[in-house]
Amino acid sequence: MNVIVFIFFLFSGCDVYTKSIQNVTEVSNEYLQNRLDKMEASLSVLESTIKNISADKKDDAVMFFAIIKSRAFNLDKESTVVFDIIVLNEGSHYNNYDGVFVAPRNGIYMFSWTVSSANANRVITELVVDDEVITSTGEKGADSGNHMSASMTAMCKIKKDGHAWIRTTGYGGPHYFKSQDNYPRTSFLGLLVRAE
Repeated sequence: MNVIVFIFFLFSGCDVYTKSIQNVTEVSNEYLQNRLDKMEASLSVLESTIKNISADKKDDAVMFFAIIKSRAFNLDKESTVVFDIIVLNEGSHYNNYDGVFVAPRNGIYMFSWTVSSANANRVITELVVDDEVITSTGEKGADSGNHMSASMTAMCKIKKDGHAWIRTTGYGGPHYFKSQDNYPRTSFLGLLVRAE
């Protein structure tokens, strides 16, 4: 009789053990499926956020490059230099009709420009931001038949809706520009380095 009770106990214990394993497996599978669903939802949100950030960064580009292509002309003292041919104008913040850049947001901006002239003429220009001269550059030719150019790069803080442009200085005059193919060209570029 002890043997029969032991065998019965053995088989009934197996049944309990098997049911326990099934319950644990069902709970584990359900738990894992819930975790997997949550991870997939989180990944979907993350992918969407990354796409939005990428789109925002692309739309936030602020940079321009404009030139004076093939012209020779004089400007008086403190005259705005209008770089009329736009090569690049991301954000459309440079106006090629008046030569003025308008900052779309507070930030640190970099500007660089080159002025070209010829012969024994003078060309001296300055970067102006909201009526404040930031820096200047220029050149005076020594003799006939030479082309010369001068360049400058500057960085400065500008507030939203601030204006930046290149103008001739109050020194000397007239300022003679000569910009043409196969010679140094007069150009102006700017870009937002860091938004604040």
